Amino acid sequence: MHVIVLGAGASGLAAARRLHDAGVTVQVLEARQRIGGRIWTDRTFAPFPVEHGAEFIHGEHAVTHALATAAGLEAMPVDRYGRLRWSDGGSARAIDALPPHRRDLIGALFRAFDRLRDVPHDAPDRSLEHYLRECGFDEEALTVADVLLAQTCCASIKTLSCADLSRELRVDHAGRREYRVREGYAALLEWYARGLDIRTGTVVRLVRHTSGRVIIETDAGIFHGDRCIVTIPVAVLQRGLPQFDPPLSARKRRALNALRIEPATKLFYRFDEPVWDADLTFMAHKGLSARWWTAAHTTRDAAVIVAYATAARARALDALDADEALAVGLEELQTLLGRRDLTQRQRAARRVAWGADPFAYGGYAHVPPGAADARIVLAAPEGATLFFAGEATAYDSNPQTVHGAIESGWRAADEVVR
Repeated sequence: MHVIVLGAGASGLAAARRLHDAGVTVQVLEARQRIGGRIWTDRTFAPFPVEHGAEFIHGEHAVTHALATAAGLEAMPVDRYGRLRWSDGGSARAIDALPPHRRDLIGALFRAFDRLRDVPHDAPDRSLEHYLRECGFDEEALTVADVLLAQTCCASIKTLSCADLSRELRVDHAGRREYRVREGYAALLEWYARGLDIRTGTVVRLVRHTSGRVIIETDAGIFHGDRCIVTIPVAVLQRGLPQFDPPLSARKRRALNALRIEPATKLFYRFDEPVWDADLTFMAHKGLSARWWTAAHTTRDAAVIVAYATAARARALDALDADEALAVGLEELQTLLGRRDLTQRQRAARRVAWGADPFAYGGYAHVPPGAADARIVLAAPEGATLFFAGEATAYDSNPQTVHGAIESGWRAADEVVR
C-alpha cells in the first residue's frame, strides 16, 4: 500500500511516522519550503529559539511532552496562568495585588469555564457569551472573559460553541501544566520527520480519488497512491484548495464550512536587556495586544517579549502596516510595564500575521454554536480512500494544540491501516 499525506505539519508528520514505522510506503507533500506548518521556529531574532507559531506543550501528560523526552529535548516548565498579571488600564499587576472585585471576577470566570465539563451532553448548544450571561456575568465581565477565555481559542465569546468546549473538557487527558521546548518546536519535528519521504515546495492543486486509488496533481508533478490523508488547514480547504474529483460529500463540505478560522498575530520585541522584572511570565489586558508573555523566560538575559492577538484584535493589527502595528503594541507594552523608555531600549521588532499566510489563512479552527459535530464529521474518512487529520479534527483530544494535531494524525494512520 502506498499512502500520500498532504501537509507536513504536526498531524501530517504524525500520520506519516505512524505509517512508516508500520512498514507502509508513505510520501508527504508539503506546499511550504519547510516542514512544520503552523509550527515555525525562528533562530535569527534572538540568541535562543523564538516560536512564530505554536509555542507551548499544553499538559504534563501531552504526547508532545513524551516525544520531546524521546528526542532528547528539554521541556522547560512555564507557569502562565498561575502567574497571570492583569491590567485595567495601568501597570499590569499580579492577581493577588488586584482590587478584590477584579481578582474575584477573574477567578469566577475560570471556575465558570471549568464547569462547562458538567454540562449535559444533550443540553441545547449556545455561545460562551450566552452561557456566561446565564451564570450572571455582566458586560464588563464579558470583556475580561473575551481576553482570558476566548482569545486563547482564536475566537470571540460570541462564536464559541459551549457543546464543543464541554466535550473538550471532558476528554482532556493532557493535564494543566505547560512547557516550552528549549531547543524549539522545530527541533522536535525535525527529529520526528527523520527518514520520511517529504517533498517540500509541492503545492497540491487537484486530488482525483476512486475506490482504492488517488492521483494527486501538484505544481511539482503528479503523484499516485492507494490512499490519501488530508491534513491541509481548514481555511485553505474552505477556499477550494485543493480541488477534489469527485467533490467531497455534502456532509463533509457542510462540516468543513461550519468551522471558523480567525486571524492570529504575534508581535515580537527584543530589547537591550530585560525591561521587566525577573518574575514576569504572562500579562493580559483589554487592548489590541491582549496577551503578553516573556519568551524563554527562564533565561535571565532573554530580553524578548511577545504579544499574541486573535480574532477581531488580530484583524485590527493586520489592517495596519507592520511598523504601525508594532508601534501600537509597544505603546501598550509601555503602559503595562509602567515605562516610557522602550523605544530607546528596543533592538528589534517583528510581526507575524498568520491570517496573511497563503498556506494557513489564520490560526486554529473553532466551532460556532449549533455545529458541535463538525469536528467529528470532518475527521471521518470518505470511503476507503480519503482520510482526514489536523487539529480541527481532534474531537477526542484537545483541538487547537500540537498534541491534538499529532493524535489526529495517529488516528487517521490507524484508520488507513485498518
